Amino acid sequence: MSSLEAVGDRPPAAVPARSSRWLGPDRLAIALACLWGVDGVLQLQPSMFTSAFPTQILYNAALMYQPPGLGSFLLVVARQEAAHRVLLTVVIAVVQLALVAGLLWPRTRAGALWASALWAALIWVCGQGLGFMATGTAQLESGAPGSALMYLAISLLALSGLRSGHIRWKVAGGVWSAYWAIGAVLHIPLRYSPGAVLAYNFQTAAQSQPGALSGIDYRIAQLAYSWGPEVAGALALCELAIAAAIWLPTWRTRVICAGLLATVLFWVFGQAFGGIFQGVATDLNTGPLVWLLGLAALGSASPLNSAARPRTPNGQRKRDPAMTYSPTPLPGQYHRR
Repeated sequence: MSSLEAVGDRPPAAVPARSSRWLGPDRLAIALACLWGVDGVLQLQPSMFTSAFPTQILYNAALMYQPPGLGSFLLVVARQEAAHRVLLTVVIAVVQLALVAGLLWPRTRAGALWASALWAALIWVCGQGLGFMATGTAQLESGAPGSALMYLAISLLALSGLRSGHIRWKVAGGVWSAYWAIGAVLHIPLRYSPGAVLAYNFQTAAQSQPGALSGIDYRIAQLAYSWGPEVAGALALCELAIAAAIWLPTWRTRVICAGLLATVLFWVFGQAFGGIFQGVATDLNTGPLVWLLGLAALGSASPLNSAARPRTPNGQRKRDPAMTYSPTPLPGQYHRR
């Protein structure tokens, strides 16, 4: 028996998938815990215990431009939140920090992911007014469809792969594609002109920007107002391309990287770093969450490192056990027994 045949009798050693090197479900849950931790700390800012929280966040943000039915419901919720703002602030911070602990501990991770999804759904409805999706002013560039909805999606994404230890490509790719497709649809002028919406969103971001970034946002707003249909159409086509081209294997990695780059630009200029320089920010907006989604999609889209080709203990790929070298005059020839 040759040494090669002896090796062939051993069970093949499994080669780990590349997804474990990126952002599998456990690492995704830990990253999610870090973001919930940031949100919990932001919730304890001194301004959150004053009238600034209900005035600037609840009333202005959640109620502005909402349709009558949803607006009436959110007004009732906002009044109750404003009347008990101190207690509400403490409860929100405690819940979010409890989510951090649950997500970091492996034994409670699955339950914490469910709790994260439910808490995010509650915030998206009552605290973010459905992410402005019903107002006609929501755009990906300014944070649509809402950071809470992205928390919900990523919590369920991590939960879907927790038992198997890896995130399925179809699930991660589907969430990524849906996010960017929503962005393209939001540029359709249903209530307001696209130029006016873009200008409004960048002017709003400029009010939260530090230093020279505020001037850049105002210039972008002027450009958007002057060339509204053209700018909105170009953005819609780019976002639609990012949503669709991810399903082409040869373009997958490049498209995800392009989406991650666009996300950075949106987060800096359209979302003003989540408004953290104002002192009343409750989260970092959607930018970091989309990055988590993109990294998870990159990991799940990465092919296995020759998982179907087991290796010998020396690290070399093992030949088919049914094939042996044929001592013929021509080197490198094989025959099957």
